Amino acid sequence: MHFRMNLCKEDQTRSLVHYERGSKQLSFVFQTMTSARLAHAKVSCKREKTSHTSLLASYFLRMHHVLTADQFSRADLDRIMQRSAEMEAILKQGGTKMCDGKILGALFYEPSTRTRLSFETAMLRLGGSVISESDVTFSSQSKGEVIEDTIRIVGGYSDVIAIRTKVKGEAKVAAHYSPVPVLNGGDGSGEHPTQSLLDLYTIVKHHNIGNEPLNIAFVGDLKYGRTVHSLAKILRNYEGVSLQFVAPEAIQMPSEYVNSRDSIHTTLTDEILQTADVIYDTRMQKERFEDIEQFNQVKNAFIFTPEMVHKMKPDATLMHPLPRVNEIMQAVDSLPQARYFEQALNGVPIRMALIAEALEV
Repeated sequence: MHFRMNLCKEDQTRSLVHYERGSKQLSFVFQTMTSARLAHAKVSCKREKTSHTSLLASYFLRMHHVLTADQFSRADLDRIMQRSAEMEAILKQGGTKMCDGKILGALFYEPSTRTRLSFETAMLRLGGSVISESDVTFSSQSKGEVIEDTIRIVGGYSDVIAIRTKVKGEAKVAAHYSPVPVLNGGDGSGEHPTQSLLDLYTIVKHHNIGNEPLNIAFVGDLKYGRTVHSLAKILRNYEGVSLQFVAPEAIQMPSEYVNSRDSIHTTLTDEILQTADVIYDTRMQKERFEDIEQFNQVKNAFIFTPEMVHKMKPDATLMHPLPRVNEIMQAVDSLPQARYFEQALNGVPIRMALIAEALEV
């Protein structure tokens, strides 16, 4: 894949980045700039000896914390997708030194493999360093230290913090007290905004989202699944996207994430399988159920078999935030619709982009 940057010459200038993959072409329309601002950007580009593409991506987006999917506009999302594609190209070259001398503080107070390691890998590929804490048993929180104090101290040791907490909303508390940018790696059953961005990146690679109708079905534990909460919010920024929520009634999508245009189902029918462009499956999260009997009743509600996946469109995408337990059989992994391992790998360029933007490099 490659990107081409075209700059229009009208007074209200837009930058268009064309993403080309095979016979498909996607156009990302970035933030409108006046000619004066664009001229300033070009001057800055010459002074810093950077490319127009890299400069414009960083010029457009100046983030601090990444806490919720609500904070992103369509323009923000387009810019993040572009910067992530740049980072993916950098990854193929082995990395960069743009974050040389910078430190990521990784605080993970819930179990994590992909999110923690992809954050750490992202910082290392950017040329930075990592300090981490992943077992609350050995942290001062086990002694009763509050998150406010932890963040103040770790923020003094590092330049950016990635955090996962057990409590919904605690990432926002951390950001309030942090002297450095905070990136939410999941807060209890609340949100997981960086996951939703890598999910979107996976969809963008395979579907012309925003330019063609797209039918997306969420399947599984939608009540406690923070990844689906964030992704549903993200997808509201795109025209032509229809959402279906498929789950047993007890773990259906909370009403705060549903609107009147969505469709609600308690069974995964052949019609849903055959018409969905994207199916986003999720694990039944045993650790979040207060009633173990309720978990036992729903734990095997949906299990994707090769026979089920064969009913999907040949160019449909089956996603899963991982880890999986038994909800997708391993025999599905080799089928063309299965994109969940690619999806997980997309976490590195996405988080490289977010770290770079947070640090303004």
